Amino acid sequence: MTLEQGVVVKRSQNEVALQREAAALEVLHRSGLPVPRLVDKEKNALYLEYIQGIVYADLVDGISRPQALALGRWLQAHHRLTGGLKGDVNLRNFLWTGTRCVGLDFEDPPFSGELEIDFGRAAAFAVTYRPAFTKRKARCLVMLLSVFLDLGGRADRIRTGYLTELEAMNRRRSKSIAPAQAARFFDHCLERVRR
Repeated sequence: MTLEQGVVVKRSQNEVALQREAAALEVLHRSGLPVPRLVDKEKNALYLEYIQGIVYADLVDGISRPQALALGRWLQAHHRLTGGLKGDVNLRNFLWTGTRCVGLDFEDPPFSGELEIDFGRAAAFAVTYRPAFTKRKARCLVMLLSVFLDLGGRADRIRTGYLTELEAMNRRRSKSIAPAQAARFFDHCLERVRR
């Protein structure tokens, strides 16, 4: 991706993924979900509205309740609109504009599942950005869990999404995350939310 004359240009040799993303952006934008507007498309490129903001991955060590709530509400709205989970909830795919959360990257199609799975998957990304499992990451997870539970999420289902994403990370990263440590970290943070 590059920024060219005020427009984000996303190039790829995977035409199918680009066309899927273009279609998703058009539908989601028309539905009112905060996503970049599709400006134009070509065979191997999408031209997207540039939106100034901070990626959520850069917010995790000091995330505020309004930022966490905006993320949770975005995921909730996406699930309501698509009936499925967002393909990639890496927090680098969400922007905080100062007033709202904007979703990015729709190459992967939504897939079926409960909203809490996306909540848990987002939480897994939040706590594993380096350095992982720190006091700041615990504060972030407490904030996210508090918001996700307030939005009607069930803790056991969020935990399932969290642990499932951590397993997927281990497959991608050659087992760098200890599952037992990650589970204890989640449980400790959930206990803090419930106090």
